[in-house]
Amino acid sequence: MQEINILWFKKDLRIDDNEALLESLKDRDIIPIYIIEKELWMQKTHSDRQWQFCKESLLDLRNSLKNIGQPLIIRTGEVIEIFEEISKKFYIKAIYSHQETGDYFSYKRDQEVRKWASSKEIIWKEYLQFSVFRGNLDRNYWSKKWQKNMEKKLFIKPTKINPVEIEKGEIPPDDYFFFKKDLCNGRLKGGRENGLKRMEYFFSSKLNSYSKDISSPEKSFDSCSRLSPFISWGCISLKEIFYKANLYQNNNSKMLKSRLTWHCHFIQKLESEPELEFKEFHPYFHKIRKKDNNLLQLWSEGKTGFPFLDACMRSLNFNGWLNFRMRAMLMSFASYNLWIPWQESGKELASKFIDYEPGIHWNQCQMQSGTTSININRIYNPIKQGKDHDPKGTFIRKWVPEIKDYPENFIHEPWLMERFNLSKYSNSKYTKPIIDIIQTTKIARKKIQEITQKEGYWDISKEVYLRHGSRKKSPKNRPHNQKKINLKEKELQYELTLDL
Repeated sequence: MQEINILWFKKDLRIDDNEALLESLKDRDIIPIYIIEKELWMQKTHSDRQWQFCKESLLDLRNSLKNIGQPLIIRTGEVIEIFEEISKKFYIKAIYSHQETGDYFSYKRDQEVRKWASSKEIIWKEYLQFSVFRGNLDRNYWSKKWQKNMEKKLFIKPTKINPVEIEKGEIPPDDYFFFKKDLCNGRLKGGRENGLKRMEYFFSSKLNSYSKDISSPEKSFDSCSRLSPFISWGCISLKEIFYKANLYQNNNSKMLKSRLTWHCHFIQKLESEPELEFKEFHPYFHKIRKKDNNLLQLWSEGKTGFPFLDACMRSLNFNGWLNFRMRAMLMSFASYNLWIPWQESGKELASKFIDYEPGIHWNQCQMQSGTTSININRIYNPIKQGKDHDPKGTFIRKWVPEIKDYPENFIHEPWLMERFNLSKYSNSKYTKPIIDIIQTTKIARKKIQEITQKEGYWDISKEVYLRHGSRKKSPKNRPHNQKKINLKEKELQYELTLDL
């Protein structure tokens, strides 16, 4: 029986800067494999648009591996069952992979795979995919560890892999998952080749407008790097982008590198506490909201009656991507003004993002819902956001054609037209606002503040901070004993703002 190593591809769909690939090749031939797990893909957070991007990335990876001697092996089913099947034909000496910082499903699955591998005396070696670290972690020194890892040399791709005789397997048809219809015609195409083209375009043509246009939903669509889906699926490594940014010594490149740091900072939270995907940071916020399927659907379809908010949602539905500030606004509106549980609106949003990254997504959902207790809490007003970031209504007219002919003065608040009794606009098919924005904001503010005043609230907040909070000061200026850190209530206090 032939001895082999298994190279288990997860969300690291590339052969460049792939440490697990290089290590797996050092002592024997390998079977590079990607396993399509139906149970994972049938979660509410997953969607056809994500699958299409993944499928394109798999085809690109298979071709890259084929060019150096061994095409990607594809199997569909449960991981342990697939490994058991391989073990009947080959002697598996070791499994190599990157550490997956995924959702709770992948976390529990990996626990089971680890038990199985141990029972079979198979070594499982994992390598860092991002600068996210497992085990006991001192947050005071996290940024230094991040920097040290990001500055390591890139791993050079292998030039040859010896072929192993095994059926390569095929990607299942699209109807295998029973996804709901999801065209997403404007999304980026997957695969490393497309990712490299996008990265080159951004750095050569758009880097200089990055900071200026980052908050505009229209301009950011082109001026932001939009590399997030390629990072999420591992078509390009974070280090590759970091290295590229280092070639440009200006404020925009510094801002981009700062975003890469925050990328890992948020994923680290979920890695340290996987239950944050469904459990509040602070227990006092548990089950304070109620699900409303009707409001959730109107919000998801971009039919709330608030033009700028609806334009952002419709753009997301079409493109599978939206800039950060508008994502925050959508989540804030669902959590505060519609008072929908963040777990429900979060699943809906996750399925729309082709760059869905659980660690970033669920932390942001909780931040924009006020459940972390350690972040400034903002209630975004979609009317003001529209006037600030789409003053002439260009973006609104593109995505909300029902009011494209409305004058500029009323494009953000079309309901005000009724006061002028203008027949030209009285038959608009655009919906009226589904809630009173001022009233629902006041109610939400009051409910959150009442929770913060409960006995023991701030004591728990301090514990949350010590585990998950960002450290602005360098470690040398901090006490070594965390128990001595004296966090005052005002340092964690909320900033509830109506008109952001």
